[in-house]
Amino acid sequence: MIITTARKPSSKTRIFCKHLGRFTGWKYVTRGKASLLKFIDKPFLLVGEYKGNPGSFCFFLNGKCVLSIRANVSLDKDIGIGIEPVIQGNNSLALDLSKLTGLRRGEESKRIIMVDDNIQFISDGDPYIKLKLLEVRGEGSV
Repeated sequence: MIITTARKPSSKTRIFCKHLGRFTGWKYVTRGKASLLKFIDKPFLLVGEYKGNPGSFCFFLNGKCVLSIRANVSLDKDIGIGIEPVIQGNNSLALDLSKLTGLRRGEESKRIIMVDDNIQFISDGDPYIKLKLLEVRGEGSV
């Protein structure tokens, strides 16, 4: 999966996307003035902003946004590239994220994406990124 941003992202959003890429193993691509059509042949995540901070996450398949998440973001610490995370959670959002991203579900791992009322990215038991969910929209199960 590819991570990219809106056209003129703040430095906070660019840094967040780089951290998210390191945690998940996804590739962060600077968008610049390029159209979203540049990414149409692969699934990608478009990270948008709210008041200069990352705040919206749109997952695209075949050029169409199939899952949209609005959230407040907090980044707790710096992290390096590591093993691929697994998704844990017993709800439709966890299932949809697993299908969209190709990440495994329910297994034990040192890196976990915990999906419940919020989304937490956890490394070695320590929270790394927290998304306080404000809104989730999609077409049901992807």
